[in-house]
Amino acid sequence: MPIDYSNREKSYELYRKGKREGTWDPDDYDLTQDREDWEQFSEAEQHRFLATCSGFYDGEEDVTRTLAPYMMALDALPNDELPFDTVQEEMYLAQQVYEEAKHTDLFSRYFEEVFGTQNTAPYREGGYQEQGYSTDDLYDTADDLLAAVNSGDRTELVYSLGEAYLNYMGIVEAQLARGGYLSFDQMIELKATQMGRDSVLESFQQAIGKVRQDETRHIENGRWVMKQLAIAEPDIVADVYEPRMEEYVENRLLSDPLYDDQPFEGYDPDRIGHQLVQYLQDTIDYIGAERFDQYGDVRAALEAETAAD
Repeated sequence: MPIDYSNREKSYELYRKGKREGTWDPDDYDLTQDREDWEQFSEAEQHRFLATCSGFYDGEEDVTRTLAPYMMALDALPNDELPFDTVQEEMYLAQQVYEEAKHTDLFSRYFEEVFGTQNTAPYREGGYQEQGYSTDDLYDTADDLLAAVNSGDRTELVYSLGEAYLNYMGIVEAQLARGGYLSFDQMIELKATQMGRDSVLESFQQAIGKVRQDETRHIENGRWVMKQLAIAEPDIVADVYEPRMEEYVENRLLSDPLYDDQPFEGYDPDRIGHQLVQYLQDTIDYIGAERFDQYGDVRAALEAETAAD
C-alpha cells in the first residue's frame, strides 16, 4: 500500500489529524457524579434521554460492523482511473473503524455504569423507534457493496460506493447523529437549569465532545469522497444522491416529530430541524450544488414539496 507522500490527499491529512485527536480513552472518565445526576432525572426524562442514547449505542455498533466492505470496494476500484487515491482513503477508513469501535465501547460502559442496563430495545419501540432511516440499513448497504465488488462492473461499484458514503457519512453521521447531539445539548441544558446547576452529566458531555470531534472528521472525509465519485461518474448525482436524499427528506425532514412527548420543558425540536436543513445544504454545497437538479437549494425544495402536499 504505497503512499505518494508528495501528493497527500484530504483523506490522508484527516488520517494524520485523527492520530493527533483520536487518542482519548472511554475508560478515563469518572462516572460517579453522572450516576448521581442521572438519579435526579424523572422517569419520563430518563426514557426520553435513553431513546436518543439507544440510537447512538446501536448505531455505533452497526457502523463498526459494516465499514469493512467500504475498504474492499475501494480496493476493487481501478485506482489509476479515479480522481483520488483509494489507498489513502482505505488507510483513513481503517482508522475510522477503530474510532467507531471506541464509540461503541463508550456507550456500552455508560449504559452499564450509569443507566444500569444494556437493553436498548424498550427505548426504541413505538414512539421511540427511529423513523424512516435506521442504521440497520447499513447491513443492506454492506451487502450491496460486496455484490458490486463481485460483479466486477466499475460503474456499479462506484454507484454502490457513492450510495454507501451518502447513507453513512452523509445521512447517519451528518444528519441523524448531529441531530442527536443537538438534542443532548437541549436536554442537558434544560435539566441543569431546572436543577439550578451550571451543568449536569459532565463526563457524558466531555466524552460526547470527543465523539463529535471524531465524527466531524468522518463527515468531512465522506463529503470529499462523494465529491470525487461525482467527478468520476457525474450521473451519480441524479441517479444515486438525489433519490436517496429525497427519501431522507420525506421520511425525516418533512415527517411528524420523531417523539410525541417532550418531558423537558422548553425543548424546541424546530430549532434542531432548522439546523438539520443547513447540515444537508452543507453536504450538497461540498459536493457541488450546481450538480443537483432538485436539492441544490434545500430550503426551496422543502418549500416546494410542502406546497405540493
